[in-house]
Amino acid sequence: MRLRDLLQAGQLALKVLTGHDLLDRRVRGVATTDLPDPAMFVKAGELVLTELTWHTGPASSRDFVAKLGDVAALVAGTALKVPPADLIDACAEAGLPLLTLPVDVPFSQVTEHVLRALIAELGTPPRPAYAARRRLASTLVDGGSLTKLVTAVAGELDVPCWVLSPTGRVVVGSQPLDAAARLRLAHTFLTARFLPGMVTQEDGTALSVFPVSKGAPHRIANWFLAYAGEQVQGENEDLVVELAALVALERSRLEAAQRIERRVLDQLLTLLESGDAALPGVVSRLHTLHVETEHGLLAVALSARLDDGGGGGEVAVPVLDELLRPLAPGIVTATGPAEAVALVPLAGNTADELTAHVLRGARTLEAGLGQGRITLGVSSVTTGPAALSSLIEEARHALTLAGLSGDRVSVITGDDVSSHRTLLAAIPGELRRAFRSRLLGRLESYDAANQTDLLETLQAYLEESGSWAATAERLHVHVNTLRYRLRRIEELTGRSLNSWDERVDFMLALRMR
Repeated sequence: MRLRDLLQAGQLALKVLTGHDLLDRRVRGVATTDLPDPAMFVKAGELVLTELTWHTGPASSRDFVAKLGDVAALVAGTALKVPPADLIDACAEAGLPLLTLPVDVPFSQVTEHVLRALIAELGTPPRPAYAARRRLASTLVDGGSLTKLVTAVAGELDVPCWVLSPTGRVVVGSQPLDAAARLRLAHTFLTARFLPGMVTQEDGTALSVFPVSKGAPHRIANWFLAYAGEQVQGENEDLVVELAALVALERSRLEAAQRIERRVLDQLLTLLESGDAALPGVVSRLHTLHVETEHGLLAVALSARLDDGGGGGEVAVPVLDELLRPLAPGIVTATGPAEAVALVPLAGNTADELTAHVLRGARTLEAGLGQGRITLGVSSVTTGPAALSSLIEEARHALTLAGLSGDRVSVITGDDVSSHRTLLAAIPGELRRAFRSRLLGRLESYDAANQTDLLETLQAYLEESGSWAATAERLHVHVNTLRYRLRRIEELTGRSLNSWDERVDFMLALRMR
């Protein structure tokens, strides 16, 4: 197909900004990217779609266009409302046609149109080597689900096949997959130096891991394929590559509606930050986003800092979406000044359940962070839209406190903000460790050398509010044994457990890691 054929597709409503004399160029494929350096992820003759989130000024436009090479054309979305003049100039100078797409037309619709046209151009009957690949593409273009695609490939390969997220969540699969296998696959995907990779299960069978999109900003924001057996070769390998490309296309289709939601939430966040947000305007935008507050609503903020120094919204938004959406499908996410922010309706869940779910997922992603970090701030719960501004501010404040921790994954909740945990998080890690060592170091050394449980005894005694009977019952020891242990703790630490101040010091030291 040619560029002018795309312009004649009325449902796409594409407009030419520059390159009117180059519309006879052939389109040989389609790619979506918002990476500042797209060179590795686009091919000659492709139609390149971009939301322009990489744009930071004239220099970024010149660099981006130069690195596109011999693509057919560039299609700009509406992240910046109107493509900047410097991008139009850069495309004109490079002889690259620049087209623009209306806000209500998702990239997935353009991709589907191009894919359908290219399939038609292949002609019939197809060569045998391409028959399976064309059947897959036709399944997706004709409205088939991702499940049908994966089932079709599983049938072609004659092995089970799955699409998984980096937290080990099965997006779709041809058959069930147990939790242990999912976590092993996720760990391999996140940590393998090279992909495709392979996992050997406890029963000796192999599972192969294949990335969905090489253009994803980071593995923690990507999906991956898994199938039984070792890495396939020949035509079967082509089949897996084609499935990966089609899964990436389907994911972009699912994300298209979310991008529109994010624009609405971006507007709402800007309105709230301006201080001029009237309640009717807030309610109207929440209604547009289909966000209900009557069963409880909280805000979550996430910051992702990666091993290579990267991060930001390009990674934070899909990561936050992955951590929250499986448990709270009604969420909406947006990119804040330095983090991703989500509004989360609590229908069917509690705030504690949601926080625990997010923390489990983030712990799984930790394997792929290297020396990077994920920090999260979770607000308290509200049931009214009037408190929305303070809710988001609380989540961001909790995020700041979580960032003070030295942990690679750290979560601070609204309840934590009003507790001693906030003070502990604000203390530098080296000082926390020194305080703990001074108070508890001798107990830890004594326990290690003598196989005793003095530290456990101290913690139980404090958590039972100094009750001898309750502590002895909890530890399943006689009161005389407990009395001996507590006296030994006092001798080793030089502190009295009868002093309230000393007890507070001990409790804080036990909380410090």
